Amino acid sequence: MPAILIADDHPLFREALHQVVTEAFADFAVRLAKDFEQAMAAVCEDDGLELVLLDLNMPGMNGFNGLIALRNQVPMVPIVVVSASETAETAGQVLTFGASGFLPKSLSKGEMAAALRRVLDGDVYLPPELEAELETGGGLSAADRALVEQLGALTHQQRKVLEMLVAGKSNKVIAYELDIAESTVKAHVSAILRKLGVTSRTQAVITAGRIIGRLPS
Repeated sequence: MPAILIADDHPLFREALHQVVTEAFADFAVRLAKDFEQAMAAVCEDDGLELVLLDLNMPGMNGFNGLIALRNQVPMVPIVVVSASETAETAGQVLTFGASGFLPKSLSKGEMAAALRRVLDGDVYLPPELEAELETGGGLSAADRALVEQLGALTHQQRKVLEMLVAGKSNKVIAYELDIAESTVKAHVSAILRKLGVTSRTQAVITAGRIIGRLPS
């Protein structure tokens, strides 16, 4: 049975999205997640996923890094970001990071259902007013677009190590928390530096922080 994943940490809005999906897509099962770890587990375990609705502000998302990680895990499943932010900059960024649509939380249930139908039909959805703004400029710089591609080249384990580096954790702590050898951590760090095109941990942290640290209000 095809399924739609709703990943949002706010119970009331998660329920509102659940109602939109069940009313508009009766033939779809609904999966729920309240943080990034649950969302990642869901996309890894459910072969029937046809659509992901994603809140950028969930615990564990680490800015846009969570979107990048989910996009890399299920490249054929459209991801629609649902956000309280309604700026063209945020909309442009989520599309650059691989989302197939951007839904402001202020949209009505009918507007959301119509937007999701378009995405399931293979279109990319943006509210018309935000699409018009983006046509006159916005989104990411060329440097940030290149950085997104570099982050996308990291494996799932390398992304976890990078997130811990950004959080200021040592190799020893990373090894303990991931239950791997410290030599394995060092190998991951070396691979991260190579893929990001930098020569030190500090440079990697600063570079990754440009994306991981971004989060719309």
